[in-house]
Amino acid sequence: MGRPKQVLPPNAPADETRDLPWAYTSFHPPPFVNAKNVSSSYLKTEAQTWVARSGRPGKRVKRDDEDDAENAPEPADDADGDDPVARRLVVHIGSDAVRVGRATDLYPTVVPNVLARRMATETPPSASAPAPESMDPLLEPLRAELRMIMRQYKLRPVSNGWQSANSYNASVQPERVEEHNDVYDVGFRPDADVPADQAVVVGEAALRLAALSDGRPTRWRLHRPWARGMLNVQGYADTYGDACVEVLLNDVQHILTHALTAPPSDAAGASLTSAGLGIPARELPRYSVLLLVPDSFSRSDVRALGHVLMRHMGFAALHVQTEGLCATFGAGLSAACVVDLGATSIGIACVEEGLVLPETRVTLSYGGRDMSAFFLQVLRGSSFPYHECDLAARVADAQLLDQLKERFVTLQPSQVGLNLFDFLVHLPGAATHKYALRLYDEPILAGLLLFHPSVVPDKRLPRRARTAPAADTVAGEEPEPNAVLTATNASLGGDEAAELSAHAAVDVTPTLAMLGCLGSRLPDAAAAHVDPARGAAEPAAAASPAPDAGDGSARPSPAPDAAKSAKAALAVPQTSAMATQAAKCAAAAAAAASQGLDVVSEAACTPLDRAVFHSLLASTGTREGALGPGCEERLRRLANNIVCTGGAARIAGLSEALEARVSMLLAEHYTPADSAKAPAVRVPAHFVAPEAVVIPPPRNLDPASLAWKGLAVLAHLDTMQELWVQAADWDTFGYRALKEKSLFL
Repeated sequence: MGRPKQVLPPNAPADETRDLPWAYTSFHPPPFVNAKNVSSSYLKTEAQTWVARSGRPGKRVKRDDEDDAENAPEPADDADGDDPVARRLVVHIGSDAVRVGRATDLYPTVVPNVLARRMATETPPSASAPAPESMDPLLEPLRAELRMIMRQYKLRPVSNGWQSANSYNASVQPERVEEHNDVYDVGFRPDADVPADQAVVVGEAALRLAALSDGRPTRWRLHRPWARGMLNVQGYADTYGDACVEVLLNDVQHILTHALTAPPSDAAGASLTSAGLGIPARELPRYSVLLLVPDSFSRSDVRALGHVLMRHMGFAALHVQTEGLCATFGAGLSAACVVDLGATSIGIACVEEGLVLPETRVTLSYGGRDMSAFFLQVLRGSSFPYHECDLAARVADAQLLDQLKERFVTLQPSQVGLNLFDFLVHLPGAATHKYALRLYDEPILAGLLLFHPSVVPDKRLPRRARTAPAADTVAGEEPEPNAVLTATNASLGGDEAAELSAHAAVDVTPTLAMLGCLGSRLPDAAAAHVDPARGAAEPAAAASPAPDAGDGSARPSPAPDAAKSAKAALAVPQTSAMATQAAKCAAAAAAAASQGLDVVSEAACTPLDRAVFHSLLASTGTREGALGPGCEERLRRLANNIVCTGGAARIAGLSEALEARVSMLLAEHYTPADSAKAPAVRVPAHFVAPEAVVIPPPRNLDPASLAWKGLAVLAHLDTMQELWVQAADWDTFGYRALKEKSLFL
């Protein structure tokens, strides 16, 4: 039936036709809608987007009494209550350990982030790097600085202290300890105790494999999936070639599953297995996970970890947060400069009002594990009595050096003296031996590594080898159709291997603080992008080809990587000012790369005090720390709230040493002591340089767990409902869903 027509009288005006009813009806047609007065609010508010709708809690599913009785968990489980926070898991992945726990736990459960895999053929143990013939060229600058510090504190050194310690250690003979008297022996696991069908051993059990500590050829190989603040693609590529990413993500899933499903400490007893949370694997889809990532994160790493957690482990929801923000939240501060001292890297970033300032981020490519290796070199220069110590061939020796570092290394000048200690050496198939050790200045020389990283060989931030052709788009901007993801590689979620390998070397964004760390090494053509006053960029210098490295190392081509870094940098910040700053830094890094200078890698070699200093200067929005409106207050607030986290932050005297050095650099920069020397930037007449103050962790909390604790507290907030990425959202949108619900991507 057609639409009825209107019966119009002859010569009716056009404006009167709207008021006439339809023929044979009393229905009047509606008037024309004025587009200027449309009152519809469809899709005009944030509450109507999929981001807001997916964050709303779903309805509780009603079940019968019989189903409740059959599926009811045990009352001993803390997550059995109705509190949804108890079903939120906090995961912090580090180079040495993975910290996991429920958001309601007081402290995390720590599992070593290592995995041992049984190989097809036996391989000899790794050979240690040859030690230098003499340590004097490396140690003399450190000893000269130590003497100056002792004079400043009016401390008198011991006459012939090093010679006395050296002669004593040379005469030490090991003392045999009987098995019934060795209360610290945890034992080793021989190969006969490992089932023949078990190809993978995880956590503490991997570190206690006898085959990895006897120094003989073995079929077991130890892997560490996380290194230098990112997934260890390069380490796996040396063993597995093009299949490195598949094996790497599979190992990450193995370790996380073990940490979540292994029995807790009280149930594990005295076994060699690492304690876990005791959550059955079938219960993981009922939990949500909060993932903690470094401040200078790699987008391809975050995307890969999201695939592992959501698609392969099957969690219900995901939230990602950075370590700097969570550390300030755990310390109860609104603004702070966070220094995360890890095992293989150090991350520095300034946080203000719940936002990590992108221009202040710096990553240093050395940490506690490098300090342990350097401590061994220093001890060998003082006739270390345990001559057979080999960090590369025996895992037990590497653990021994970590224990010695935690016990002895300090940065307190008052501890310099002739002190006598002892330690035990446990090796598989051999009796325990007790050694005496006399130390003089060796502990503080090892601690000075943080301020003199030049003593560490190969301290560059590693650039991953490309195992797949690079893509033309940024990782966060490409579509993720489910058909492609499942067809390419069902075990990894599609093109994850190609994505992780292709973008690994270009998605770490250069920052203003990194450019400041290079100082005068930064070419004028690059400095002109972030500091026009230094001089205009020379076209000839910008167009000059990069010189050959000459060392045979495989490095990515600077020009394409710089172009992709510029595109990736524009995707990071959330405001126009940050986007402008990121674009300038990316352009400066591209200009430096054209002249053979990798900004991210070279800035990773900066001493700790200078890196913190340049991070504070970058908080003002300029590389030189120019004090604009409001910048002085921000600089003082950040300098007065320096928070040290990570396992290496336990070193005694680190706070005092960092405070003194950063305060001196700030004073020399703004108000130099020499009146003839002009300050680096213009300051008011009565300006006083800010003092650096290191804030200790609250309530004697372990610095290594401070960021985890902050994220656990953050999980209790009601605002978290709007930041969860549900499983359905991840399956549909992938990494783009995380970008929509993240404050830092």
